Amino acid sequence: MLKQISFFLIALLIFTPVVGQNKTLIGIVPFKSSQSDNYYGSNSNSATKTAIQDAVADAFLKTKRFSLVEREKMDQLKSEKNLQKNEDFIDGQVIEQSKSLGAQYIVLGNISKAKIEAKQNYIPYAGSITSHVSEITFSIRVVDVSTGEIMASNSFNKSAKGKNAFEDALKEIKPEIEKFIKENFKLVATVVSVEEKNNNGEASKVLISVGSSADAKVNSEFKVYEISELVVEGKKLARKKTIGKLTILKIEDENFSLCTIKEGGADIGKKIEAGLKIKCELISE
Repeated sequence: MLKQISFFLIALLIFTPVVGQNKTLIGIVPFKSSQSDNYYGSNSNSATKTAIQDAVADAFLKTKRFSLVEREKMDQLKSEKNLQKNEDFIDGQVIEQSKSLGAQYIVLGNISKAKIEAKQNYIPYAGSITSHVSEITFSIRVVDVSTGEIMASNSFNKSAKGKNAFEDALKEIKPEIEKFIKENFKLVATVVSVEEKNNNGEASKVLISVGSSADAKVNSEFKVYEISELVVEGKKLARKKTIGKLTILKIEDENFSLCTIKEGGADIGKKIEAGLKIKCELISE
């Protein structure tokens, strides 16, 4: 009996925060690095790899659309034994293990260059001056753990000069990472209810399940679509049929926003009242 109670409490502690936040859970798998350990000492490769991985993690968190699996748990997925195997095998195993942690997506990264060099330049009357040059090149893949499919991928490259060359190069990359995330993982919400109708009886205002906690903004535009399931060659596929557009009129709280319907009021209202699954996806912020 005590074991059953303990298991219930542990499960409650693990899963309650995820449900409460209503955010996509993503795991950042320890990044690979193909560069050699020859920059600023033997620990430099590990330090630069961690800094790049942290920048990617911060970019996902900044959108307020994702929660991260604890780093310690993701670090355990790649043991020294697994690193000796081929990449496809590793990724497949990591995907399966990530499912047990509740992750919906995982991010795999490969750093091909995180170069930090100190160069000596001779300047007349000033003597020898040390200058620093850094170049960062890496790629990431975001994988859906339910299907094993790559949902999005991209490569990033920046270089910089100066005393804080590496930090400056990484700082310039961060906006590009954020743009990549926002373009490939749009903010999605459920159209919850019809809040107001016009003189023709058509829905004119609706409530959607996104608010300040997801960094929703007034005037942001969403496309509204109905989700249906089709079976094609024995495989279930989700079909998204666009039925209208709406814009956020007011952020009510951390979970909900009031929206004005711009297109498709009659169709949207009917489908909501019929209890169909109606979603909306961010078009522009």
